[in-house]
Amino acid sequence: MIDNQETDIELLELYLLDGGMSINEMVRHYARFLLELIQKGRLKNISDEKLQGMTSYLTQALALKTLESNEGLRKASFAQLWPIEKEYRESDPAFSAFVRCVICCFGNEDDWEQDDSGEETPLWFFLFYIKKVYPDVGPEFFEYFRRAGNSAAGGD
Repeated sequence: MIDNQETDIELLELYLLDGGMSINEMVRHYARFLLELIQKGRLKNISDEKLQGMTSYLTQALALKTLESNEGLRKASFAQLWPIEKEYRESDPAFSAFVRCVICCFGNEDDWEQDDSGEETPLWFFLFYIKKVYPDVGPEFFEYFRRAGNSAAGGD
């Protein structure tokens, strides 16, 4: 998998699932993580204007009380984001990859089960897509989700 991080992802998945974190919660944490990367200026290979546009989508994803509660908004977001992702595949691959990350933030547990990717959770895909934008993200990604797992389990 990614830089021999397959075992790390599997351990992280086990940790989060054993701590009671749902796939929907993982999706929400991913949206928060992406916002944090933007706020910390980690995505220097994407223009501020484009990041600002994606920030509004991420904020919208987080504003949904549950990902199942507003199916119309989820579908509308997919319908808006996929053409953006496609438009920039050739001219701005980093931005296109980031749009794909944002698209993941509108997925939910039902979507994941229907996709039947063979992976326990979407964490591997989350890391795979963001590494296309920010190749050195691994340590931050793992630390962020470990902290999220601690919070979900009532730890640190």
